[in-house]
Amino acid sequence: MKFRSVLVAALGVLALSTLATTPASAEAGWQSLGNSEFSPDADGNGCHTKNFSSGGGYIKVSFYRPGHPDDSTTVRLYEYDSNNADELMYTWSTYDSTNQTFFVDTFTDGDNGKAEIYLKLSSDADCTGAPWVHVDD
Repeated sequence: MKFRSVLVAALGVLALSTLATTPASAEAGWQSLGNSEFSPDADGNGCHTKNFSSGGGYIKVSFYRPGHPDDSTTVRLYEYDSNNADELMYTWSTYDSTNQTFFVDTFTDGDNGKAEIYLKLSSDADCTGAPWVHVDD
């Protein structure tokens, strides 16, 4: 009987420790779409990330620009469209890093029914310091 009580207690502790180490994104049901650094724009006006493909609903964008706590950066989220001009979805300003959540359902389109999104920094100065993003869907 003591062995059984010890076993149940040990399994309970193991279960709690597993929950405590589970990433917040997994707990909330987020699926990673990946990371991207910013690449210079072809026209020399700022920089952009790769495209991320979202099925709609909410996305979470984690923006990082380490080492610039005093420099405000304007970040723009666009929906890529190969047949039309890209559509500006959201704009926000931040310093070093930020996490933002956006509703993108209204931007899903095309044959795949997805929103192809990317982020853009429109100032060359904002592109310094190796900024990058992580996107969850």
